[in-house]
Amino acid sequence: MERGQMELDATDRRIIKLLIEDASRSNNELAEKVGLSPAPLSRRLARLYAAGVIRQTVIVDPKALGIGFQAFVEVTLERTASRVGQRFIELVSRMPEVIECHTVAGDFDFLLKVAVADVADYKRLLWSKFEDIAEIKTIRSTILLDSPKTGAGVPL
Repeated sequence: MERGQMELDATDRRIIKLLIEDASRSNNELAEKVGLSPAPLSRRLARLYAAGVIRQTVIVDPKALGIGFQAFVEVTLERTASRVGQRFIELVSRMPEVIECHTVAGDFDFLLKVAVADVADYKRLLWSKFEDIAEIKTIRSTILLDSPKTGAGVPL
């Protein structure tokens, strides 16, 4: 087991799975579904939060917020020096339209997920913000049409 990794039993995994399915469940409902009383469930939840296994998140519907266009953006930098990469990360961290930024190994250096109102907004983002980042060598966009499966990012 890796350092910092917590050993999870079947009940812990069931709690996590139920929260992934519907995080709005009450503690009483969650306790009932996993076969615990509320007090032991609360202790398990506290342990899972304290260990960083569960983090507080909110999932929102992009369309309800006026976001009608999402894209994955592959970015290749001119150089891959750490200070260049760090500067790029700092710049995109200040862009609210960039909702995810991943450093990757492969044919490009960063994979971004971008969310904006429409194609015109995306064009403005590319031309007004990304155009000014001299370190960018290439940008390639893949338009997100639908997300039939999303989740917590981990198999249980």
